[in-house]
Amino acid sequence: MELTFDQGTVREAFSDPVRRILRDYCRHRRDTPQLSDEQFLREGFERVLGHFDSGRDFVQDRQDGGATLALSTWFDALHSARRATMVAEVAARSDEVFDRFLQPRDWLSAFPELSGRAVWAVDGHHLEHACHATRDPKGEFVSLGLLYGLCLHSGLQRSLVPFQGDGVRHHEWPVFKQHLPDWLRQDRGAQVPLVIGDPAYIDVLYGADQKRLRQACIINREKDGMKPTIISHFAFDPLDPINRGVESDEMAGYTTAYLRRIIFRDPATGERFVFLTADTVLRPGLIALLYRLRWKIEKVFDVFKHTFQQRKAWANGAVAASTQAHLTALTHNLLTILLVTLEQAGIREKKSNASRRSGVTRARTRNGCRPRKW
Repeated sequence: MELTFDQGTVREAFSDPVRRILRDYCRHRRDTPQLSDEQFLREGFERVLGHFDSGRDFVQDRQDGGATLALSTWFDALHSARRATMVAEVAARSDEVFDRFLQPRDWLSAFPELSGRAVWAVDGHHLEHACHATRDPKGEFVSLGLLYGLCLHSGLQRSLVPFQGDGVRHHEWPVFKQHLPDWLRQDRGAQVPLVIGDPAYIDVLYGADQKRLRQACIINREKDGMKPTIISHFAFDPLDPINRGVESDEMAGYTTAYLRRIIFRDPATGERFVFLTADTVLRPGLIALLYRLRWKIEKVFDVFKHTFQQRKAWANGAVAASTQAHLTALTHNLLTILLVTLEQAGIREKKSNASRRSGVTRARTRNGCRPRKW
C-alpha cells in the first residue's frame, strides 16, 4: 500500500492513512449505523488530541460541534471487544505501512549492522484510574498500567498490553515476558530483534533463553548487588569512535546463565554503567548507545502526558484500556507521519531547529569541541 493523502483539510489528511487501512485491509471492520468504525477511529483521535476532563466532557464537546455522538454509544464502543480487535488490527497494519514510509529517515541508518533488524525500547506507562474503578483489597485505587514499545528505527510507537488496573496490581515484567513472543511476531526478519528494557527488566536466565530460542536479544543494566564471575573477554577496537567510553567487554557468569557484560563510562559526565545482553555481535559502544536511546520512549510518554493531556483512563476494563492504548499510539504515529510529510514539503518548525542547534552547541562545548557554525 502506498501512503498518500487525499485533498482536504489538515484534519482529514491527518486520519486519511488510517481510513485507507481500515477500508482496504481490516477484516474486523463492520458498518454499524450509530457509530461506524471509521467515525470511532476519528473520535478516538479527537479524544487523544483534545484536552478533556472526562468522557462526558468529550462527548458534550463533540455534540456542541455538531457530531451525532451519544454518551452511551461512545462508552459501549470503548467496551466492545470487536472494536478493540479492529483497532489493534488497524494499528498492526499501520506499523507496516508507516515503517516503509519512514525508512528514508531511519534513526539508526549510520549503523549498517542494524539494517533490517528490529530494535525496540520497551517500558511501562501509568495513567490515573477511571471514575468508578474497582478498588484493591485494601480499598485503594490502582493506576492503569500500559506497556509500550518504541521502534528506534522509525520512531513509531506500538502498544503491547495493559498490565494492571481495575483493583489488581501487577509488576510489568512478568506480563512483558508472557506477551513478548506474540508481540514480536509482527517483526518478520532473519535477524533476532533487539529489545532495550527498563532497568527493572533483569532476568539473566530469561535473557539467555530468548537468545537461544532466537526470539529476542534483550539489553538492560546490571543491578547493584549482582556478583558476576568473569569468564572471558571480548576484543574490541578502542579507536573506533562508537567505542569511546567502553572500559571492558566480557562474558560473565551469573547464578543461572551467562551474559555479555559491558562496562561503559560516559565521557561527558564520568558516570559508570554496566550493560548486560545476550548479543555477542554488536560493537560494545553501540550497545551502550542503544541503551541511551531507550530514553526516547520516556520523551514519548512526556508527549502523552503533557501534549496530549492523557493522564487518566477513559473507562474501566482491559478492553477499554487496550483500545485507549492503541488509539494513543496511533495518534502519535499519525503525527509523526504528518510532520515528516510537512518536512518533505519544505515546512519545518523554526523553534524546533533553534532548540536542536542550542542543544548541539551545549554538548560540543561540554565535550571540549568548538561550537558548530550553522
